[in-house]
Amino acid sequence: MEARAKAANKDRQLLTGNISAFFELATGFRPTDYQERLMQDQNQFIVARWARQSGKSLTLAVICLYNALSIPSTRIAIVAPSLRQSRLMVRRVSSFLPRLSARILDGRPLKGRLDFINSSSIEAFPNSPETVRGLTCQLVLLDEANYIEGDRDLYDAVVYTLGTTNGRLIATSTPGTRDSLFYEMCTNDEEYGDFSRHHVSFHDALEPNGPLRKGLLEKLERQMQEDPWRWQREMLAEFSEDEEAVFSHRLIQGAVDKSFEYVQNLDAKKGVTGQQ
Repeated sequence: MEARAKAANKDRQLLTGNISAFFELATGFRPTDYQERLMQDQNQFIVARWARQSGKSLTLAVICLYNALSIPSTRIAIVAPSLRQSRLMVRRVSSFLPRLSARILDGRPLKGRLDFINSSSIEAFPNSPETVRGLTCQLVLLDEANYIEGDRDLYDAVVYTLGTTNGRLIATSTPGTRDSLFYEMCTNDEEYGDFSRHHVSFHDALEPNGPLRKGLLEKLERQMQEDPWRWQREMLAEFSEDEEAVFSHRLIQGAVDKSFEYVQNLDAKKGVTGQQ
């Protein structure tokens, strides 16, 4: 009987209705406007640059669970700078389960994996191309993508897990260094123009439009006066200049004379002219 019941649920849609209503059911809160925009975005490639404590993790957890329940046989991979961080997202998803009336898990919840009776799964992975290479996924979440070491190698491994499923990728983070793939996703239209981009600063997340309280933020801003780069990254969700650099990124860009013809590859130029 258990085997027959499991087979009957294998391709079953466990959830109907829109994701906004499910957000309220799972969390007990109504989504903010910017949470709504991210949840409703069905673009294949999405990048989200949000301020701290603006509700990013909560929104991502809802997106993962909604996709797992509403689309049978959906495999969702969560990758973060460390396995501990990936597992925190799985734990956040698990926290919603008691609010759902029906039995939806296949077995008991694990630290890094949730299996559902409709053959969907949500699994946490460490930051390692070797662990995700060869997977077949319908949704891949890169959490805190700006702080993933070896981000380009990981992306190369991750993006091909979507090849046969025409799946989706969501990269999210609080901004960090400009020398990162996440920065390219947010700014490089030539190579990453296919990405749908979401930017949320603390201004967008202030009460009553979000969870952040103005009084506390005013205190934090005063405390960070000696470290403006941190405030710019953490709360404005803007990429800061490299604090250790002698010259700022903007100053270097301003010093470029566009009237000159620059040689992109000096060795290739030598090969064409025959000069040594």
